Amino acid sequence: MAGTATGPVTAAESIRPRTRSSRVAVLAATLAGLLIANLVVYAIGRALGGSFTYPQNGTATRVDPAAIAIMSLGPLGGGLAVVAALSRAWPAAVRAARIAAPILAVGTIAAMTIPAGFDTTSTVCLALMHLTTIPAALVALNALPRRRGPRARQAAAP
Repeated sequence: MAGTATGPVTAAESIRPRTRSSRVAVLAATLAGLLIANLVVYAIGRALGGSFTYPQNGTATRVDPAAIAIMSLGPLGGGLAVVAALSRAWPAAVRAARIAAPILAVGTIAAMTIPAGFDTTSTVCLALMHLTTIPAALVALNALPRRRGPRARQAAAP
């Protein structure tokens, strides 16, 4: 296996997109894949009898496919935008996001989904949708450009 100035090439580095357009394509495909996966889980949940309704102000409010789309793409897309902006000045932002994304995905199940009052099928399906965000976030974070540290730049210099 060929190495770099900082050590051997890892599997993640060997498949990391190299150009801006390929990074954008990976990010778009990741977001689209997350949305499709969550809509499939929603459809399965509805087919299994999940109502996807919760009480709000004395009425039953339904979570529909549009809400699934917004709540799937909004947090991940927004989080990726913040990490991409931060990583220019603070390269460790990507590493921090790799830890924070799974914690937030699981934490929002406990903080939002379980206490909302959904039926069991809906709760399980919505929790699964939160969990699908974890691999999507990790794939998308891998596509973000990384600034090379000063030591790696010095070693790569002629």
